[in-house]
Amino acid sequence: METISTVLILSLLVELTTEIIKSSIPFIRGSRTQFVSIILGLVVCFTTNTGILKVLEIHTSVPVLDFFITGLIISRGSNIVHDLMKKIKTSFV
Repeated sequence: METISTVLILSLLVELTTEIIKSSIPFIRGSRTQFVSIILGLVVCFTTNTGILKVLEIHTSVPVLDFFITGLIISRGSNIVHDLMKKIKTSFV
């Protein structure tokens, strides 16, 4: 559960950072905002070695895939991470 909380916090940080970048650089709108968010999510996961598949005990032959998937999830923002957390919690109960 600790890593799930970490993913949620990182998602909030990526969301806030994306908003700051978007308000600071006027031409970043629409799909460019999504691109910035994806890049931030991936960078955060790769630099912090945060992966959700490992927590779910899904082993991959390429651990980088875990960071990539988690980075994409984080880039979607806190709402999707919160929904994912709920689904995971109900499946284990």
